[in-house]
Amino acid sequence: MVFAVVIIFAWYLIVNFVQPNPPEIIYLNETEVSTLLDDTVSVKLNQYHQIPLEVEKGDILNTSIKVLRGGHIDYFILEEDRLEMLIEALEGSNNRFESYERGKGLNITEKSSEFIIVNDDNWFLLINNFGHIQNGAVPSSDVMVEVIIEKIGIAETGGFSITS
Repeated sequence: MVFAVVIIFAWYLIVNFVQPNPPEIIYLNETEVSTLLDDTVSVKLNQYHQIPLEVEKGDILNTSIKVLRGGHIDYFILEEDRLEMLIEALEGSNNRFESYERGKGLNITEKSSEFIIVNDDNWFLLINNFGHIQNGAVPSSDVMVEVIIEKIGIAETGGFSITS
């Protein structure tokens, strides 16, 4: 009985007072930056296009998306299970999905942002010219989109700290 109380108390302390350290952000110098994707993608009206990304947990990506021809689009950077949920939502078989705030652009013709890969799952970029996203683009034509994604740094996590 005493042992169980000690275990429960220890678990309480761990959960409430020992927190993971925030990641240490290390930006690469110009010669170390690597281009993961530099392409022009055509997406037909009422279609979407997905592109696999070769990334690892902790990679910091600089994403630049620019519509060269056509109207507004949405884009998302997400792992495979969220990608499947998004595709189901676009196609009407699911009405809910979750995306990362910094890993998306809604109703844009141009956007640049940084994004940290948070796990070792398979990651994708999805360019949406289909619509069906709340506060997103309403497609009006085929689009030609310039996509540049660079690995510009590493977010290293390690250890825990005690909160005060």
